[in-house]
Amino acid sequence: MSDNTGKKKCLPVYLVVDTSGSMEKHTELLNQTVKRVVTHVADSPKVAEFAHISIITFNTLPHVVLEMTSIDDLTRLPKLACTAKTNYGAMFAQVRQSIEADVPKLIATGRGVLRPVVFILTDGVPSDNDWAAQFNALVDKSWRHHPHTVSFGFGNAVEPVLARIGTLRAFKAAVDDKVAITNMLNTLLHTLVQSAGADGLRVPRQVPGFDTIPDDYMMDE
Repeated sequence: MSDNTGKKKCLPVYLVVDTSGSMEKHTELLNQTVKRVVTHVADSPKVAEFAHISIITFNTLPHVVLEMTSIDDLTRLPKLACTAKTNYGAMFAQVRQSIEADVPKLIATGRGVLRPVVFILTDGVPSDNDWAAQFNALVDKSWRHHPHTVSFGFGNAVEPVLARIGTLRAFKAAVDDKVAITNMLNTLLHTLVQSAGADGLRVPRQVPGFDTIPDDYMMDE
């Protein structure tokens, strides 16, 4: 896979997982499913070469539990733990900080780096009311590395918020939480496989067990 300059392309992928207290009952499922997805990707050399991944969890504070890395270089996965609140603002600030650090490092390897994509998995509404400024800074189109964002909500997540934080796609689960988590992470796997094959980001418009949220929702800032 290469661009018109002969550089191999790579896609920076951020998996951002809500690990607030309401997610505690799903901790083991999250860990098992993330492991399964990464294992499948690692078994596909084309995808492993194309995708670089970072995992960020968030509750009261964000935590970079897996620094940006080539899937080929993964030796172990972090264990996710769930507790505390659902603060969006600090999480969005951390994602931007991570992109600012990660993308130049990937460019320095001589690769053709595609626009990052951020997959956000959440089961609730934000606990903080002033997160919009940090989100706007993350997706500010004047910033060269602004990412695509894809939101997946279930449980108590609400459609206007999901639509706001999903600039490319937004989905709300229409099935129970366990099925939703599994389907979301399977969709991530499918997206990486399809994107590697197309040499560019490909996100489906429909996800099994989820409703696609139209982009005409409005919410107060």
